[in-house]
Amino acid sequence: MERNIVRTISRNELRASARRTVPIVINEDTKSFVALVGAGRILSETGLALTDRFEIVEETAAAPDHVQQAMMEMLSRELFYGDVPIRRLLRWYETNDPSVTLNIVAPLVPRYPNYYHWMVETVPKIRYLREFEDVTGKDVTVLIPVDAPPFVAETLRLLEWPQSKIVCATEPEYIVHNLIVPSYPERHASDFKWIRREILETALTESEPDERDNVYVSRANAVERRVLNEGEVMDVLSDYGFERYCLENRSLSENARLFNRADIVVGPHGAGLTDIIFAKNCTLLELFGEKIKDPYELLADTLGVGYEPMYCQADSADIIVDTEQLERRISQLVDDGWKRRRL
Repeated sequence: MERNIVRTISRNELRASARRTVPIVINEDTKSFVALVGAGRILSETGLALTDRFEIVEETAAAPDHVQQAMMEMLSRELFYGDVPIRRLLRWYETNDPSVTLNIVAPLVPRYPNYYHWMVETVPKIRYLREFEDVTGKDVTVLIPVDAPPFVAETLRLLEWPQSKIVCATEPEYIVHNLIVPSYPERHASDFKWIRREILETALTESEPDERDNVYVSRANAVERRVLNEGEVMDVLSDYGFERYCLENRSLSENARLFNRADIVVGPHGAGLTDIIFAKNCTLLELFGEKIKDPYELLADTLGVGYEPMYCQADSADIIVDTEQLERRISQLVDDGWKRRRL
């Protein structure tokens, strides 16, 4: 390693240089794995991991196709929000080691502090770590953000990950004797089926009702992408059996059960739509304003969930729904669902 140059370790280099690599069987085309790197460090603000030679492990930032942009964003966060001077990465040696040293640890810090990025890009790593533990007999501790939203702790509880193997990151960085790096999840259907099965196994009760629900996901409490004519929207949707939900006011267990019963889900683009992971057989109608993004379309496609976009009038960062168009769309979806159940 040369001075004043930040070096990185790619996925292929990680697999080649790791002390041990455990493949994770997902499907016949899988490239998932867990690598035992050896000594290293974890930066708490982002979860970026470094080898003992201060090389950044790209796999802790993103999948190979998106790693360069992701690392730039994460290093910017460390620079402006973290307590670790980025210039340390440009040195051969460390002059001010952190006081906390951990043994066998994997970073479990989402790239963004957002429910979608937690469930889709971070939680599948727990599946990989479990398989690594089964194969190696090693107990892995996960490092999570100290200020993590409540859904992080609840997810770990529902997945029955022991509290004794969770460390909340109160220090800006940690020295790790045995750094464990799961490969970055790449939207595999089997990962989501695993999340759905494992969480619902804990969350469902014997008294769970059999009837299906129609769900409207509200962003009334958000700062953007709110439906400004939500009252008029609910006047239409209530005729088709829809109930309005602010998911952020509910537990993960409650939302998992709700989406597991969902027949049709309607809502503006936002992290709450991630819970289609728990759906059995539903259709998602996603409402868009000015900005059009496709993560929930891609997620629905991976899950085999029906998906339809609806483009609405933008009002700054919020939206106004054409209720006549909405009624036509919902009427057709309800009719299609009735026909599907008859077959």
